[in-house]
Amino acid sequence: MHTLVFDVYGTLVDTTSIPAALETKLGERAVVFVKQWRNKQLEYAYRMGLMRWYQPFSQCARYAFEYTCEEFGVVFSEQEKEALFLRSLSFPAFDDAEDALKKLSQTDATCFAFSNGTVSEIETVLTATNIRPYFQDVISVDAVKVFKPSRIAYAYLLERIASYQEGRDRRARKVASVGSEEAKSVGVFQCSPQGCLHYVEAGLEEQENTVARQNSSASYEERTRVWLVSSNPFDVIGAKVAGLQAVWIKRSSASIYDPWGVEPTLTVATLTELYDVLRYRNVVTPT
Repeated sequence: MHTLVFDVYGTLVDTTSIPAALETKLGERAVVFVKQWRNKQLEYAYRMGLMRWYQPFSQCARYAFEYTCEEFGVVFSEQEKEALFLRSLSFPAFDDAEDALKKLSQTDATCFAFSNGTVSEIETVLTATNIRPYFQDVISVDAVKVFKPSRIAYAYLLERIASYQEGRDRRARKVASVGSEEAKSVGVFQCSPQGCLHYVEAGLEEQENTVARQNSSASYEERTRVWLVSSNPFDVIGAKVAGLQAVWIKRSSASIYDPWGVEPTLTVATLTELYDVLRYRNVVTPT
């Protein structure tokens, strides 16, 4: 059985409504403004990761917005800013998302959402778009205080998936022996400070690195049964480097993949196509 892990922004939900909201002040420059805003948000996230100075991804967006306003010489009121930031919690799902997720829910695959955003933010987005029921859980890098594409983020993802699968197996055994009501409390994931991986990077004490390697020692077979699905090349490459399978959702023909020599396992244009290809390859099987 395979596990499918979906990025959220740009993969499941459509963020392209933001430029329209800015056109009143920026006119034709709105699209370029949003591109620079997004690029600066990612830059800030990467820099904070290198500095080991974590701030939530939404805070990176706020810092990046202020920078971009300075660069473009435009001023927004506090109310206008908050309205823009709130938009990120109400982006619509792509037209293909619900149908593809519904089909995948009728297979033997297990689906998770995995994001640089916080759990509360992603829960809000997925609930608003009516696709939350298709995911077993929402996994956020906020728990480990380091953003994708850090290897730590994907190691944490594997840890969470393993915990879920172990809990599901324990619940099944418990149901068989004591009944379903008592089994509900079995297998809930708990992440203690030393059980998580946010302290794992090179340069820390060797003892901590040893613990981290033990905690993230998913086998090759386990890793290759996990498929990350993302429209972001940095995410796809990060997952591949971490040993996972990865699908690039190339939603625009103009999208460019980073020429690093680390290729996606699959490239598709839509989530509908993703389902069809996974079925054809027997990665997922209808139940």
